[in-house]
Amino acid sequence: KQFEKEGNSTALAALPDVTCFEQSSSPGGLWKSDRSNNKDNNGNDGNNGEQQQQQQPANMYEALWTNNPKECFEFFDYTFDEHFGCALPTYMPRQLILEYMLARCTKDNPTLFEDVKFNTSVTAVNYNEELRKFIVQTMAVDQETESVTETTIFDKCIWAAGENGKLVIPQTISNVLSSGGFKGRVMHSSENGADFDICVRGKKILIIGDSYSAEDLTLTSIKLGVETVDLCSRSGNGITYDTGCWPEDKVDVHRAYMPTGVTDDGCGIILNNGTKDMIMEDIATVIYCTGYSKN
Repeated sequence: KQFEKEGNSTALAALPDVTCFEQSSSPGGLWKSDRSNNKDNNGNDGNNGEQQQQQQPANMYEALWTNNPKECFEFFDYTFDEHFGCALPTYMPRQLILEYMLARCTKDNPTLFEDVKFNTSVTAVNYNEELRKFIVQTMAVDQETESVTETTIFDKCIWAAGENGKLVIPQTISNVLSSGGFKGRVMHSSENGADFDICVRGKKILIIGDSYSAEDLTLTSIKLGVETVDLCSRSGNGITYDTGCWPEDKVDVHRAYMPTGVTDDGCGIILNNGTKDMIMEDIATVIYCTGYSKN
């Protein structure tokens, strides 16, 4: 924009021709909670079996709040006050952060995202030594059209898919629940959507994990009227284990315990710390707060 204002045609000609591929249908990445385009990098639905479930694109859950003060990541040239025009809490919900970031990106260039190739999955990237170019294969994943595969050649290639791309679900624990015939609901923290209250209100839940998402969803569950929350802190080093007290006395944190079985009625989960068993009865929902792996 600056070069255009200055009429600097030489500088404009030297700018790179940038192509951006994005698998989802709109900008926002992990900050979105939309799960309408839930396909893996092979164009397959990500809800058939343990392995594919881990491969599906991750999303932040609907009720997420930041655990860093907003002042730590505010844009220097576009403040929260400038965008929202009012005072805001130190910690903010996911949807407002997404709105703020998109507004900053389009502030000086409203058509910024028109050149992004949405609904496009990168299936392969190879460097050709002879051509000294990158060969990029892509596939359209628009659910309304047939998949179309294309090959494009680029001088440079930047992989910007982020670190939190694939859901991590401990295979051992998953096998215990499935083989034991657990009758309750099993979900990853990123799958927390508008129906989360149905999963927790008036129910006993078990959370696997002890870091920020475990803490956040525990507090959210209490607000929604959960009966009890049992937290499995496998390492005993997470922030939930260090928390001295919880609201309404509904939370128990179990250090070094892991699910090792399911009760005969399919409703209880057996925890073990290597020396003794502990039975969690009438568990309605198990939530994996076990993070993500890189794309």
